[in-house]
Amino acid sequence: MMMTRRELLGVLAAGAVASVLPRFARAAKGGYPWPLGVQLWSVNAELDQDLEGTLAQLAQLGYREVETAGLHGRTAQAFGQAIVRAGLKPVSAHFSMGDLFADAAARIADAQAMGVQWIVASSPRPDKPLGQGDWIPAIREAMTLDAWKKNAAELNRVGALAKAAGLTLAYHNHPVEFAEYDGKHGYDVILANTDPALVKLELDVAWAVAGGVDPMALLEKHADRIRLLHVKGLKARPALGHYGSDFASGVVGTGDVIDWPPFLAAARRAGVVHAFVEQEPPHVQPIMQSLAACRDYLQSL
Repeated sequence: MMMTRRELLGVLAAGAVASVLPRFARAAKGGYPWPLGVQLWSVNAELDQDLEGTLAQLAQLGYREVETAGLHGRTAQAFGQAIVRAGLKPVSAHFSMGDLFADAAARIADAQAMGVQWIVASSPRPDKPLGQGDWIPAIREAMTLDAWKKNAAELNRVGALAKAAGLTLAYHNHPVEFAEYDGKHGYDVILANTDPALVKLELDVAWAVAGGVDPMALLEKHADRIRLLHVKGLKARPALGHYGSDFASGVVGTGDVIDWPPFLAAARRAGVVHAFVEQEPPHVQPIMQSLAACRDYLQSL
């Protein structure tokens, strides 16, 4: 039977609609709602060896946004330009609280030169020297309740400076924030003593779980402040009171104790605006292979 031109166009149009319906259905259910982002700490050593080549590889893997963790011997402006030349967008920059205490104005100037929107305080500043050994237990022992209060006060000061510069400040957690200091959690001290208009939160989901916290409950409680995420897998939950864990093969969704789909859907509803995949050393496989696996899992959602 011969079709008229109009009938043929109708069939083709129906087929086109049918072909996109599954994609619309997946989108309606949620999935991964942000551009793929990566925390450059994941490729720290690689950037030191070949900055331009490493950034190009990240772009080839499909990553589109980056959060920095150091300048790798470049000026802030040169580093930001290298990121853009690679086809990536600089979104956020990590600085330790020690650096922010020492010269917040200079770090804000670096962030502006890189072209980022966010400054993130990546770790707290203790009020006594760190002990020997692994950083996580060392910083746990070096922090005190008074130190948490001093960090909160400094966050307010830096947050005001960042806001005046057109940027937004956030605080990034490790598991030590969920340890008790004179009966109070460091995280609660930070939240209670900072201005929500000046200090937002970057939730490192795996580190929070390693600290014994339910990330979904944390997200629900602080939905007005959590705006950034670190996304990495966690192989095992440490015993209560132990604050390290094994991220050596922390590919998101692979041998992972974190139930990512409902959490990411809740984060989307809560107003999270950027999420960064992170892989912690020591790496048990080539880092680009791990980042590709994380990409594949998140895109499969």
